[in-house]
Amino acid sequence: MRNLLLILLTLLVLITAAIYLLIPSRLSITSTAVVKTTDLGVERFIENEANWVKWWNHNNSASGITVSANGFIKNGDNYHLTGQFYKSVDIQIIHKESSLNSKLIILPLAYDSTGIQWTCEILSGNDPITKLVNYTDAKKIKRNMDEVLSSLTVFLSNVENVYGINIEKNHLKDTLYVTAKTDLTHYPSTEELYTLIKKIQKYTVNNNVAQSGSPIYNVTQMDNNRYQLMAGIPVNKELKETDGFAMKNMVKGFFMISEVVGGNSTINKASESLQQYFLDFKKTSMAMNFTMLVTDRLMQPDSSKWVTKLYRPVY
Repeated sequence: MRNLLLILLTLLVLITAAIYLLIPSRLSITSTAVVKTTDLGVERFIENEANWVKWWNHNNSASGITVSANGFIKNGDNYHLTGQFYKSVDIQIIHKESSLNSKLIILPLAYDSTGIQWTCEILSGNDPITKLVNYTDAKKIKRNMDEVLSSLTVFLSNVENVYGINIEKNHLKDTLYVTAKTDLTHYPSTEELYTLIKKIQKYTVNNNVAQSGSPIYNVTQMDNNRYQLMAGIPVNKELKETDGFAMKNMVKGFFMISEVVGGNSTINKASESLQQYFLDFKKTSMAMNFTMLVTDRLMQPDSSKWVTKLYRPVY
């Protein structure tokens, strides 16, 4: 009996010593992820807590992540943004009754990928039992942080979630266009746009040339009181240039293309998002941007059903 007690006492001493040796006084918790988008795109979403609701669940009701009146919750842990800094944010984590300060750092890795490092610390305590309890809690906190970052990674890796529009890289199908221009003292209306398009279409018909695709247009503001409207019709063969009409041979390079459904306000917002995409990815557009009219707007008066494609050449 005495030997058994001695063995148990020895084991208790060894276990206690192992706990103190293996569990430090401060437990560092780190979660990392890599996102296939730019650091600017990640920064915009993380630094505005109003955006969190967009990616927190990421349409996965079984994720265990919920959004409530009390904040953003993952398996009982509550999260709030408490500070914004350059390429980093402070996030408060409420775990059980404890309030933890954590920092999420955004790390640019390449032009199209970003690293995220999320860290926090908790005190393990002074006695073995508290140390074990806090060590177990630290593992739960990290698991929740990993799942939150996983949801964010999947969400931000989709370009449409970041910019609000679908963007694809592709070639231009038609490259030969008959074009015409007109100057206006105001931004062109739909009627003025189609007046120019019909003028070009009449010219191509009179010259026995077939239209091979949808018309395109570009509006350039020359100064405060002058706008230049250019429109073009794709054709199957070249014509001699005459007064008022010109041939444009488009380079069959790559374009960033976004298809938009909606009226002018939707199209303008999409154009701004496409511009933001170019800025974020540091892309250069050396040639003319243009808009393709997939839907004949005169035949479809409901602007919410207009289908339009935005084209930006990219190198």
